[in-house]
Amino acid sequence: MKHYKKAFIFCLLLLTLPAALSALEVGAVFALENFDFTNAREFDKTEFEGMNFLWGGAFFLRHTVADNVSLEAGFFRDTILRNISYTLINYNIQILSLGVGPFFGFLNSAGTIMKSGISTSVQLEFPGIAFLKFRSDNTIGGRLIEEGDYLQERNDISVGFYVYNAICSLNVASRKFTQNLTVSTGYEVVDNLVDYSFRTDIFQKNLSYRMLFSFGFQTLSKKYFDAADLTVAPVKHTLNSIVIGVATDIFITDYLVLLLNLESSIYTFGRHELLGIPNPGPGGYLFRASTGIRLDFDRLLPSAR
Repeated sequence: MKHYKKAFIFCLLLLTLPAALSALEVGAVFALENFDFTNAREFDKTEFEGMNFLWGGAFFLRHTVADNVSLEAGFFRDTILRNISYTLINYNIQILSLGVGPFFGFLNSAGTIMKSGISTSVQLEFPGIAFLKFRSDNTIGGRLIEEGDYLQERNDISVGFYVYNAICSLNVASRKFTQNLTVSTGYEVVDNLVDYSFRTDIFQKNLSYRMLFSFGFQTLSKKYFDAADLTVAPVKHTLNSIVIGVATDIFITDYLVLLLNLESSIYTFGRHELLGIPNPGPGGYLFRASTGIRLDFDRLLPSAR
């Protein structure tokens, strides 16, 4: 009798799987860069060689639950924000889309295993004309009391417009990670990246790829606040960079997409404690690169539509 029950459950799963995978996309990305400060960087280090190669990555999924409701979820490892998992539920009302959901920082500190926060997003879009996007992720709670406690902040704003076979946008993105390390180092440390960019997303029907080009200015900084005397000005390590980027989505099949992205600094100069440093990186080259795949189950399993 138990074997019949198992067979029935297995058949039921097979029958319901196409419906569960309907309008589902999943993806994974691996990233590598030398364009960041290491977590262990000391406050008295006044050089930046660009010889530390840091890795990151992400796993994500998107699922259309109903005509006006969609779900985003996943986790990523970022050189600024460290480890984060998130869930975002989006509700579409004609030209307006609202999203909200929890996110969690995890395994970022031995003293704080998990940190909770909230994600919110707003998008106003006039199809084929223009759009406005805003997203904010912030840790709940504003005080760093215990050793290793931290705060994560992310804010993205985009204003864009449509032209023939392209989408152009102005973007401001910031990421900040603040951590209490007063017992081990005597400092509260803040990692911050602010990115101002102009992007052009080029596409055309019946082509097996689409391209995105970007040009921007970035400020990467690491600040050390003296916990013993808050009146003392913080020690600042700052790099300003002019950055160009190119990304492409290559459609290997109808349902499988290869994701490639490269950001390169064409000129970097130091400020504050890093003022006057020579061009950093191997041969003066700083970069962020990533590659990944995206799988569309709706196209893979046409019967799930």
